[in-house]
Parts: sequence; C-alpha cells; structure tokens
Amino acid sequence: MLKSFKIYLAKKRLKAVAPVKDASNVTELKSLVLLYDAPGRDLLKSLESLRRGIGISEEDFHVVFCGSGDKAREDAVGFQLMDIAYNGKIKNQALMEVIQSGPDLVISYTEKNNPEALFLREVIPAPVKAGRFEEKEVNLSIDDGNNPEVFTEELIKYLKILKGE
Repeated sequence: MLKSFKIYLAKKRLKAVAPVKDASNVTELKSLVLLYDAPGRDLLKSLESLRRGIGISEEDFHVVFCGSGDKAREDAVGFQLMDIAYNGKIKNQALMEVIQSGPDLVISYTEKNNPEALFLREVIPAPVKAGRFEEKEVNLSIDDGNNPEVFTEELIKYLKILKGE
C-alpha cells in the first residue's frame, strides 16, 4: 500500500514540474529518451544507429536502464522504483534531469510489465512514445519479434511519415 502511495505522489509531483508538449505539432525531433531493461549490445547498437539516422545529437540522447542488474552502457541512468522516496520525490538527480529535459521522443524497448518503464512512460511528457507493445502510454507500437533491427527500421519509417518526409 505504501509503495503504491509513493508512486502516486511521485507521478503527481513530476507532472507538475515536467514541461508539456503538444503531440499534434511534431515536425522536428530534437531529443530522445531510450528506456531498456535487457543489456543486449545489439539493441544499443541498433538504437544508436537510429539516433544518428534521425539526426539527434549525443547530448540529446538519454538512456535509462529500467530495473536492476548490468546496465551494459556506462552512461545509462539506472532507475528502480526504490529510487522514489516515501514523500514521492525522485532521489536520482540524473533521472530528474532526463524527465525535466522534455524529450520529443521516448522509446521503450522493455518487457511489457516492467514497472519502472511503465512509470517513466507515464511521467515523461514526450509527444511521441514508441514501444514494442500496445499500451495506453504508447502512441506508436511496433511488433518486432524481439529483433532490434526490425524495430529500428520500422520506427525510422514511422518517424519520417510523422515529420512529413
């Protein structure tokens, strides 16, 4: 019960401080947040090529590892639900900076019921949220059959259509 209450408080706090972006006016993607939970090198390599393919700078590419274990990428920000204090504050300052940066695109390459990814997809105010499963927080779902290259190729096609190219 207490865990649910602190998550509720955190969502309320973050929605109050995070910038709001209009999803109907996405003409340019300048920043990206990648959420992942499996430290597969193929995934990170594939999504790094996506970053370059859509022209997002290294500074505007944020990687968040959702869960515990090996992050596989040194500059990734780690997040677990225990990073939320009982008063609803996020104890992880690097994560707060990612949330408050107001990214244009959130890519969730996680398992369907990853609680950290579900939380972040809800509180990060990105106009475009892409993932592998159809869920209420995702407005673009791609069934890739667990193949990061297929996911990346399809996502690039959709983003070009979205940007009017």
